[in-house]
Amino acid sequence: MTDFALMRITLLECFQQFQQSLQVFCAALRGDHPLPAWVSRTEQETAEGLDMRGKAGYLYQALWYEDSQDGRETLTCPGIVGASSLTLERAHALNNLKDAFKAAVLSLKSLPKSEAKRLMDDLHRRDDKVALAMQRMGVARLNLKQAYRHVPILDRRPVKIGFTWSKQGRTIQRTTVAEARRLLEQRRESPQVLLEINRLTSLPESECLARVRSVCPHLRANVVFANRGPGEPKRRLMQAPLPILVPLSPGEDLPEFVPIAPEPLDSPRLRRSDVRIEDTLFLPSIRVYRYREPYR
Repeated sequence: MTDFALMRITLLECFQQFQQSLQVFCAALRGDHPLPAWVSRTEQETAEGLDMRGKAGYLYQALWYEDSQDGRETLTCPGIVGASSLTLERAHALNNLKDAFKAAVLSLKSLPKSEAKRLMDDLHRRDDKVALAMQRMGVARLNLKQAYRHVPILDRRPVKIGFTWSKQGRTIQRTTVAEARRLLEQRRESPQVLLEINRLTSLPESECLARVRSVCPHLRANVVFANRGPGEPKRRLMQAPLPILVPLSPGEDLPEFVPIAPEPLDSPRLRRSDVRIEDTLFLPSIRVYRYREPYR
């Protein structure tokens, strides 16, 4: 059996097991409906009475890019969901299969780009029901970041959970004309890419350029536990892009928390007087700007 054939079988089997485990987990999650749950909702979702546990299930199953979704963006929402021991067990099993699927995808890096693309296309066509659902939902392809990320799990009930949104920002990396050209040539050929490659010919090879990457807001949870004895941590800071599963028994309440918005609130930032890059993108396909004249 060739390496390509073996990788194909491994990839498809890992994805199928991952999907099956996700369905089993979500069925257990729905079965916990008597337990309390809080998931942040928009004003419209609140007015429509959207079920919070149902929204959590949707978020856990959101594996595909939506038409309007930026390629660098992942769906994020704060929440705390009461879970039975069975649901927690199935969540742990799901997270293990997510890791196996991620390893199968990362192994494709050893293949030529064309063969790796064939395998991912094959994965998208694997299940007719999935393909039809993708068309109906207006989704195009698998969002690997959303597929890889774990369901956040706490194995014991805390007394308090505090959520905070980290601020959105950006990173600016100096690059060269030659490196910008190489990045463009790696992209699929299109009129826009050809236009930008041609635009580079107007610059001297010695000019430095600025590649700007947006840093998306991150959701963090500060978890506080009751004192349980020496050596056991009282606090834990964790990433919480999805609602956190918390073990609860029937009749038990959620830990103390303060509800926050499902998305970070926009806060206007003052424009710095020492901005060195131009306002207009020079190479939009790779988010490259020119420096202002005094800084070139």
